[in-house]
Amino acid sequence: MYKLMIASIAVTLFAACTTIETPKNMALFNGTSLDNWVVENDGQFLVEDGVLKVNRGTGWLRSADVFSDFTLLMEFRFLEAEANSGIFVRTGPTSNDDENGWPNNGYQVQCMDIITGRAPLATLIPYGAPPFDPESDLDALAKAYKPLGQWHTYEITCIGETMVVKLNGAQITMATSIKNLKGHIGIQGEHGLLEFRKIDLKPMPQLIAEGADVDAKDVNGKTPLDTVVLNKKETADLLRKHGGKTGEELKAEGK
Repeated sequence: MYKLMIASIAVTLFAACTTIETPKNMALFNGTSLDNWVVENDGQFLVEDGVLKVNRGTGWLRSADVFSDFTLLMEFRFLEAEANSGIFVRTGPTSNDDENGWPNNGYQVQCMDIITGRAPLATLIPYGAPPFDPESDLDALAKAYKPLGQWHTYEITCIGETMVVKLNGAQITMATSIKNLKGHIGIQGEHGLLEFRKIDLKPMPQLIAEGADVDAKDVNGKTPLDTVVLNKKETADLLRKHGGKTGEELKAEGK
């Protein structure tokens, strides 16, 4: 518990210590197509009426790009009771060679319409990645949950070896000792009916702006800067590809 508390404080201080304006979010889903996404293993994904639909089936939908430290912002809803899917983060591009065709080296944030049992909504499931240390608050989950058909929000933050999952603004899960420090983002097909109307990504400010000051250290004496994987040029290129701008570009425009 102490380790998780320190990690939580580090995430909070990290955001507070950054003095440069944060750039615009990157829209990973444009509302009209699956541009910048790859359908893996015959997954049943389509775009209709401005939303991304998971139309039962298996397989998964993989981002074309790889990301390291970020906050993933999603809005989704379940269209049937106990609809089942999952959100992959820091996940490799390879999949199991079986009837499901799901990835075999990453992490899944549960996206199933259940709040009890072995793996309820907003908890973290390993998919071939090294072991990690999770802790979930199921009382907070019960309070944050919305009835079938209503829109939920996910905020999934990855900083170094720490991952935090918030559902509708409430922190549900924190995991430490996350060893995959970069990877794809993905959506799982697991026979359920779901819709996504927003998939945005906000890269951590220290990856994209000069002068970011992060002093919070974890129990190993490391700051988030010590585990940065993508350099500033790579992240700036990703931002421009998805319609965003770096902190330096925003400052030059007087924003």
